[in-house]
Amino acid sequence: MNILVINAGSSSLKFQYINPVTGDVLIKGLYDGLNRKDHKVTLKLTINDSKETEEKIIDNHSDVVNDLLSKLIEKKIILDILEIKYIGHRVVHGAEDYSKTTEITDSMLRHLKAISFLAPLHNPINIEYIEILKEKLKDAKQFAVFDTAFHQTIPPEIYLYGLPKELYEKYKIRKYGFHGISHKYVSYKTSELLNKNYNSLKIINCHLGNGQSICAILNGKSFDTSMGFTPLDGLPMGTRSGSFDPEIILFLLENGYSKEQIKTLINKESGLVGISQISADHRKIEELSMAGEVNAKLANDILVKRIVSLIGSYIAEMNGVDVIVFTGGIGEKSAYLRKLVLDHFQYLELSYDDEQNSAHETIISKLNSKVTVMVIPTNEELQIAKEVYDIIK
Repeated sequence: MNILVINAGSSSLKFQYINPVTGDVLIKGLYDGLNRKDHKVTLKLTINDSKETEEKIIDNHSDVVNDLLSKLIEKKIILDILEIKYIGHRVVHGAEDYSKTTEITDSMLRHLKAISFLAPLHNPINIEYIEILKEKLKDAKQFAVFDTAFHQTIPPEIYLYGLPKELYEKYKIRKYGFHGISHKYVSYKTSELLNKNYNSLKIINCHLGNGQSICAILNGKSFDTSMGFTPLDGLPMGTRSGSFDPEIILFLLENGYSKEQIKTLINKESGLVGISQISADHRKIEELSMAGEVNAKLANDILVKRIVSLIGSYIAEMNGVDVIVFTGGIGEKSAYLRKLVLDHFQYLELSYDDEQNSAHETIISKLNSKVTVMVIPTNEELQIAKEVYDIIK
C-alpha cells in the first residue's frame, strides 16, 4: 500500500508517494514559486537517489495537481491515477475541533472552511488542494493531518492568555501551537532510538528552520510550545518577528503605519532578516557572525538567547528534562548554534562531545551527561503517511 502525501504551503507544494509501513519513498517532489507573478515554477524531483530539476509555467493549483499526477505516470511510479487510493494532507489549523487525523467528508470540509479565519494564509490553500483532488480522484479517500492536533493536550493554564476570558469563549483566542506533526514524529523517534518508554520521558524538541518552534513533551503529550494563536509567536524566525510587546502594534498605528504595513513588517521583514539587514537564511547569518559582522552576530545571538530562555522555562515547567532534541534545517545542520545553546546548560550536568556535535551524530551528549542531547531529522511526510495508515487499518 502506498499513500500520496500532500504538504501545501502558501508558495510551494511538497509531495511524496510513500509506503507507510516500510517508509520507502517511491518519489518525492517540491513545486516552488507558486506565488510568482510570472508563473515560473521550479520542480525538484527525487526518485531513489536520482535528482532532477526543471522550470515550468504553472498558472494555478489545479495545474500543479495535473502536473503532479502526470509525473507519477511519466516516471512509471503508477500506471494509472486510479491506483491512488489514499491521500494524506497536512492541514495547518484544526482549531479545538480536531485532535487527531480525520477522514475528509463533505461536512468536515465545510467545517474546515468555517474555521479558516484562524489560518487565512494556509487553510484555504489546503482546502483548495483537497477539493481539486476530490474532483480528479473521486474514489480516493482523503485524510487531514493537523499541525495543531498534537498540541491539543496543552492544559488551559498554559494555552489561555492573560486576556478577558470572553475573548476565548467568543473568538477562541488561545495558544494553539504548530509544527505538531514534526514534534510528534521527532519525539516518537527519540523514544524509539533510546529504547525508552515514550510515556515516561521529558523531552524538549527544538524545531529550528525558517519557521521555528520549541515544544515541551511530558509523558508522551505536548505540554507547552512556543508558537501561539498564530505561527508568529515565539522565536524570531527567518522573516517573522516572534514574540514582542503587543503595545508596539498600537504605537506603530498611532505613528502612521497601516494594518497591512504592520502585517508585512512582522511576517516578512522581521526576524533574522530584520535584525541582520542581510538575510533570512541562517547559514549566511552564521557564516558572517563567525566572521565578526556586527548585525549578523546580533541576529544569531538574539536567536540563541530566545532558544535558551524557552528551554529553561520548559525545564522549570516540567520539573526537569531527560532529552533535548534538535531538528529542522538549522537544528540538524548547525553545530555552532547547538554549541552556543548547550553551553548555557552546564549547570544541569549536561555535557556534549564537540566531535560528535560537529559530525551531526544522532547522540551528541557524553555518556556521563545527566541530560541526553540528540540531533534527529524530522520527517513530516512519513508521519502523515503513518497516521493515515493507522486509520485505514
